[in-house]
Amino acid sequence: MNPGADLSAHGVAALLAGMRTSLGGMAKRPIPHDLVLRWYGPLLTDPAIRRDLAVFLRGTRKDTYLRAADRLRSFDRPALVLWGAEDRMMPPRTGRRLAELLPYGRYEEVPDARTLIPFDNPRGLSLALRRFIAAHPAPVVRGSV
Repeated sequence: MNPGADLSAHGVAALLAGMRTSLGGMAKRPIPHDLVLRWYGPLLTDPAIRRDLAVFLRGTRKDTYLRAADRLRSFDRPALVLWGAEDRMMPPRTGRRLAELLPYGRYEEVPDARTLIPFDNPRGLSLALRRFIAAHPAPVVRGSV
């Protein structure tokens, strides 16, 4: 977000309304309405939360994501980037580029899933995580409880 952008509480409410509609393209199957209300309800009904979000968004630097991506190059542990094979919001090349930034990054697509992988294919997500964890066990730390 542009720190100088006008982000009144009304502007945040309009932004959230658009986000609610975009959820439809993020999952192959409908997301239960009560769950969407739990996610967005407080932002839509509490002016203090909207005001805090607006303050946060105005204070976010334009280059935040670029700086974060640059720091990924120094992450020295195995990392798994899972991507929905049918993602319509973010193309697979974005996930591959993210994995390439990580020195020990691995890219894997989860079949039968879009952006919200846990909703579309929780079993595929679980299997991918299990394979990765089995291939990269956590180091034993001596002296810890």
